[in-house]
Amino acid sequence: MLDVALSIESYLRPSLRVPGAAIEEAGARLAAGGLVVIRDAFHPAFAERMHGSLDTCSAWRVYEQYEEHFHYHHHNVYLDREYPPDIVWCDGVFNSAPTKAWATRLSGRQCVGRTVFSASWYLPGDHSLPHTDAVPSGADENRQVAFVWHPAKDWRSEWGGALYWCPRGVYLPPVFNTLLLFNVGPDTGHLVTQVSPYAQGKRLAINGWWTGPASTGKRVLRAPDHIDAGGVPIEIY
Repeated sequence: MLDVALSIESYLRPSLRVPGAAIEEAGARLAAGGLVVIRDAFHPAFAERMHGSLDTCSAWRVYEQYEEHFHYHHHNVYLDREYPPDIVWCDGVFNSAPTKAWATRLSGRQCVGRTVFSASWYLPGDHSLPHTDAVPSGADENRQVAFVWHPAKDWRSEWGGALYWCPRGVYLPPVFNTLLLFNVGPDTGHLVTQVSPYAQGKRLAINGWWTGPASTGKRVLRAPDHIDAGGVPIEIY
């Protein structure tokens, strides 16, 4: 009974739990490298509960890093001892054995490792530059499937904070109760656009990865093609 209560399928919309339904076609697209975006993914009561928990959370910390090709600045709760009670429970849902089995069936990846789970709040100025999530993380904890779930309410696209999916050039502003999934790999480039100083809502998210033994590789940095125009270099990307 406990495993059933912690299965992600117990909280998904009923139409997403029907064998042979559209969710299986979505899984095939996921396995082929697509970004799967599920609107109204969870039962409204579940989504409202997580929104309320994060909306009143006071444990946010700033995390930032600046490297040659990547930098980010955003607010997160990474330590489970600082999670509000409902987020502790939500972590248990995403980290349960039935949920990992669901992620494995859907993605075609072996999601048998520890689930990396956290909450984020992007305030004005917060952002994350292009990256792939493909970071080797140990023998059994390589990132297999990334998830981003938005409990953000009434967010306006002009406030920024959109996930930009580089392979297709698509902006996806935060929409309440939308779940995004993708199989992590060297070509899964994405970013979070900077939140506007005029933003009046909370860009909240629950995000992380289901992990497993398979290596997903590092980002491939491809050199541009060069054309020599009489000593004037031209680069083609």
